[in-house]
Order: sequence, then C-alpha cells, then structure tokens
Amino acid sequence: MPDTAAAPGTEAFLDATIARTRARFVAEKSLLSFAEYLDVVRAAPAQQARDAATYLRDCFLHYGTEKLDRPYGRVTRFKLFDCPFDGGRDPLIGHETVQEQVFGLVQDFVREGRVNKLILLHGPNGSAKSSFIACILRALEHYSREPEGALYSFNWVFPTRKLERTSIGFGTQSGVQNLDTFARLGDAEVDARIRSELRDHPLLLLPRDARIEWLRGLLGPDAALPDALTEGDLSPRSRAIFDALLKASGGDLGEVLRHVQVERFHVSRRYRAAAVTVDPQMRVDAGARQITADRSASALPPSLQNLNLYEAVGDLVDANRGVLEFNDLLKRPLEAFKYILSTCEKGTASLDMMTLFLDTVFIGSSNANHLDAFTEMGDFASFKARIELVRVPYLTDYTQEALIYRPQLAPEVIRRAVAPHTDTVAALWAVLTRLRRPEAELAPPALRKTLARLTPLQKAELYARGKVPAGLSRDAINELRAYVPTLHRESDPARPYEGRIGASPREIKAALLGAARRDGHHCLSPVALLDELLDLCKQTQIYDWLRAEPDGDYQKPEAFVGAVREWYFALVEEELHQAMGLIDADRTADLFKRYVDHVTHWVKKEKRLNPLTGRYEDPDEGLMRDVEKRLGQEGSAQDVRGGVLHRIAAWRMDHPEAVFDLVEIFGEQHDRLTDSFYEEKRQAADRIKRNLLAALVDDGAHLADDDRAVVDQTLARLAADFGYAPLVARDVVGALLKQRHRAG
Repeated sequence: MPDTAAAPGTEAFLDATIARTRARFVAEKSLLSFAEYLDVVRAAPAQQARDAATYLRDCFLHYGTEKLDRPYGRVTRFKLFDCPFDGGRDPLIGHETVQEQVFGLVQDFVREGRVNKLILLHGPNGSAKSSFIACILRALEHYSREPEGALYSFNWVFPTRKLERTSIGFGTQSGVQNLDTFARLGDAEVDARIRSELRDHPLLLLPRDARIEWLRGLLGPDAALPDALTEGDLSPRSRAIFDALLKASGGDLGEVLRHVQVERFHVSRRYRAAAVTVDPQMRVDAGARQITADRSASALPPSLQNLNLYEAVGDLVDANRGVLEFNDLLKRPLEAFKYILSTCEKGTASLDMMTLFLDTVFIGSSNANHLDAFTEMGDFASFKARIELVRVPYLTDYTQEALIYRPQLAPEVIRRAVAPHTDTVAALWAVLTRLRRPEAELAPPALRKTLARLTPLQKAELYARGKVPAGLSRDAINELRAYVPTLHRESDPARPYEGRIGASPREIKAALLGAARRDGHHCLSPVALLDELLDLCKQTQIYDWLRAEPDGDYQKPEAFVGAVREWYFALVEEELHQAMGLIDADRTADLFKRYVDHVTHWVKKEKRLNPLTGRYEDPDEGLMRDVEKRLGQEGSAQDVRGGVLHRIAAWRMDHPEAVFDLVEIFGEQHDRLTDSFYEEKRQAADRIKRNLLAALVDDGAHLADDDRAVVDQTLARLAADFGYAPLVARDVVGALLKQRHRAG
C-alpha cells in the first residue's frame, strides 16, 4: 500500500502547484506589454533578432557537438540527436554525415538571410529519414522552453467600452514615454482578443526603418539581419488592424501599441505551433476564411468593424516561425506542391484573398524510388533549383546498426532470455546485405588487387573497426586504411549507392520477434535468429532486395547467413576458451604491451628501466623473438620492429584525441598471439569441450567428478564473465560444440 501519510495534503499540494506555476509564468515573461518586450530585445538582441533558420541553427548548437573518429573518417555528431531533453529516448543512431549536411544547409540559409530552398531527405524505406526530422522537432520543442530559446508573438487586445471611455491605463512603461497598455487586462475587462495567426514577430509592429536602425544600434552597424525582419511584414489581418488603428488615432503609434499584448509561445507538434508535419494529400497547404462575422469581431472598435478581415489557415500558417515537414513529399501529385517553387524563391505564399510573408524552414522526406521517378519528369529542373537533396542511406557500420536493436532486446521488452551478441549478429547480417563490391578499378594501382579480393565480411569489419584482412604487407595495410574514407564515399551513378538496397531495420526487427517465437529454442539467440533469417531469404516475392543480382561475393543474403554463423561461432568459441581458463586475455594484452615497450627502446637504441630491479637494462631480445615467432613475423628485426613504431605513429596522427589502446591498434596481432597460446593447450581444450557437450546434451551423468567440476566451473564463468545464463548456454554453446564436433 502507498504511504499516503507521507504525501502532502490535497490543499497543500494544490497551493504549492499553483505557486510554482505562477512563478514559472512570471520567470518566463509569458505576457508582456510591447514596451516590456523591447526591454527583452535590448537585453538579448541576437536571440530576439532571429528568423526560423537562425533559430534552428542555434537549436542545433545549443546541445553541443562532439568529434568522432571512425575508420572512414572524422565526423561531427550533434548531440541534439542523442535526445538529452527526453532522457535519451528514441535517439538517431549514426548518420553524422547527414547531420553535417543539413546543418551546413541551415548555415547557408542564415548567411543568405532567408530560407530559399527545401531540404529533401531521400533514401530507402526505413533509413531513419522521419526519425531524423522527429529529433529536430522534439529538440525545437524543448529549446523553445529554455531561456535561450524564448519565442514571442503578439495578440491584439481591445478593452471593454467602459475602460475605453475612462481611458484607464497601467502607467508609463520603460523605453517608451507615456505608453499605456491593455496587455494585462483580465478577460472580464476585454471585449475582444485577436491573435496573430502567423505568430508574427513583434518587431514587425515597428516601422521598417526604425526597427532596422534600432537593431543595428544594439547589434552593431554591420550586423546581418534576416530578411524576415528587414523585408517581412505583418499578416494581412494584423496589417489591416494596425492601419485602421493608426488611422483612427491620427497616426499615433503609441495608441496602436497599447493594444498589443506580447506573448511567449512554445514550439509544439501536438498543437501545431511552429512544428507541423504534412502527410501526402491532394490539397494546398494554406487557405483563408472571413472572420468579420465572428462574435469577437463584433466587439471591435467602430474603426475596425467596417473592415473585411480574413484569417489565414492551414499547415503553412501553423508552421510559420518554425519548421514544416513534408512527409513522403513525392507521393503527392505534382500540382499539390508546385507552390513550393515560388514560396521558397520569394518567401511568400499567394492565396485568393492575400499574400503571406513566411518565415519557415521547409524539410521533406522521400523514398529513393519516388525520387528516381521524379528526376525523369520534365518539371524536375525547376524544382531542383529550389530543392537541396540529402541522401540518407542505410547504415553500413554494424557497430552502430546494433544500437538500433538493443532497446528491443531489453528483458522488459522481449520478456525472454536473450543471448549475448544477438543485436550484433542481427546488425552484421543487415549490413552485409547493403554493401557493394568495391570499385577496384578506381583505386590506386597498388590497392586494386587488395580491393578486388575484399570479401563482404572483411569490408564490414573495415568500416566498423578498421580491421584489415590478414596477410597484407605493412605498406598495403597503411594504404588500405588511408583509402577507407574514399571507399566509404565512392558512388558510381550506374549502380545503386552503398546502403540503398538491403535489409531495412524494420525487417530485422520483425526477424528478431520471429526468432523469439521459434520452437526448439530456449531463448532468443543468434542461433535462432540465423534460422529466422534463412527463412526470410526465401521471401523473394515480398522483398525487392532479395531479387537483386549477385555481384561476385556481394548481394548474396543467404550466403551471408552462413558467413555470419561462422563469425559468430568463432566469437563464442573465444569466450568459451577464456571461460575454460586456457586463455588469459589480460595476460596476453600485458605481454603485447611489454613487447611494444621493449621494441620501442630497441629501435631507439635506448636502455629501459626494469621496474623490478630499478636498473636500466638492454631490451629483452628473448621476449621480442618469442612474441615475433608466435606472430609469424618474417623479415629482419629492424623492419619488423620499425614497422611497429611506424604503425603507432600513423595511428596517432589519424586519432590525435583518441585514447591510446595497443589492443585496438594491433588487433590482428593480439588475436594471433591469443591463438598461439590456445594451440599449446588444444588437447586439454578438446577434452573439456567433449565433457561440456555431454553435460549440455544429457546432463553429463557419466562424467567423472573432476571433469564435472571443470564443466561446472566453465559454465559459471560463462555466466559471470560473458552473460551466458544456463538456458542461453544450453542453446548457444550446445550449437557451437555440435557444429565443431560434426566438423571434426
């Protein structure tokens, strides 16, 4: 039972909530007179002199950035896409290149002073185009509630006739002499309150020359101001009200501004405030309706009642001062979005009754196939001049792809035991289906043979971990690593770009759910998943990418199931060897570090300090030769050991800020060293494996006590060190040992 005694009483709770809400309302400066708003502008002119593009750029920067070193180059990640404002919920995985491109385009809009193009994200289904835009809109919602992201618009306020006759005001406001205001009147004292339907910027209420002069006085004479503030104008309805009030007051701007109530607003997708998503549809995205007959309009002063006031409505109107997303833009009939041509070019939208001045960032998404069809149309050239295309392919780094599936495999979600590496296996197979055969003929001559032999699995490892194929010379290794960024970017117009075809994350998620339901398995594991993927490969009538012609070893989804199975079992076997106590990963790493330390002093012809004796001694030739023998190193000691230092220096140049990690730099050599120790203990390992298989298959009833103890100890280490719970070990290790037993 909950402890109700510890909770505050109803009245105390309500009083505290009311007090907090009132304090937040005041702190956020939610309602202001026009003069008070000018004080806000004076205090933070750069924040208040922003158009939608500048606001979006500042939102990107608000959450910070980080530099990431990947095998295919250094990239900038905008932390906005980690969704810190939602506790990291539903972040965008990868796509740093897309982030950089979109941010660069927004920067271009800021430099131009206006948005003059639509940003169109295009790529295959499920490549995270909508997720990308959703992160931006969610960030804008949060940013608009921060002090740095305060946005303001205004309402027209008309007091009751009684107040007008008695000329009641609220005193002189700072910044404008003798300016009374109706901004803080309560509902009972107001006959009509008319909002600015476009959320017009309050500074547009000032005459153009005056506002430009004042802003440049605050920001500096050479300050670049956006067109929205220098060339923009009020909505037609607000302009009509403004002009009528000015005329009725004999040109008294102060009399007009006393009717202005400046209001802070927040970006909101739910309430369609400066963040609107337009789904494919036939209609145009804006219209107008007459409001003169509204009851609120009948309460307007006589000077306004003879006006024909029209209110702009629709998606373009709701999105003004923010972002308008066109979801699957190219699914719409061409005529339904031709207005984008003039809207992007002029920043205006022409309706039957009015012309709207817009301040909006336009961003859309499109399936790659729809874009292909669109480029074949005669009107494409006109649109291309006003559209910036940003490619959003599937991920080709399986370490990032695995992060997509990790939340789905959480115990509270899947409600079944999940084996280690399930997400990685799913990601690796998905990436293999997306990779293209390298265009070896475009590479430097020295690399062509290496690239021509590069298997899909080797290419995936190269992208994800920078791991090069075994058996390459030192020069070939360096050349291949240096070429990875070019390999990652290569694009032949005659072939689908890498990441355009292949399994989508949606299909992999469905396969994971199917694997969790498969009979004959005690848990969700890569073993069950690979069986599910084999079934998926048979559905050629459903998925286009399964019907793609193989290209050498590439684009062979069914063959990739076998390749990933071998890769996975090798990984499990390595963990099993460590659990058996036959391999000590820490000791192996320590040995290699000592080898590098001795080699460094040997190459430099320096003595090294022995930490045990405290004396300076020559590098240990015996230790270096033993390690080099285990690694199968050939060539002179000078070449071999000099190559070690050269590789370290090259890595440091490519990763100046990364944490120094010898195991990462010399991953292949570390693996060879591990294998050499295992080979020395193979006979003992084979005996433990046979006993382990017997224990998993028939509970090991005939095992000797000593053998049973070793088996129990191995299973305990598998669980403690690697996460193989008993049911998981039974499925995974049992499958591994059965396969190895058949192969043997």
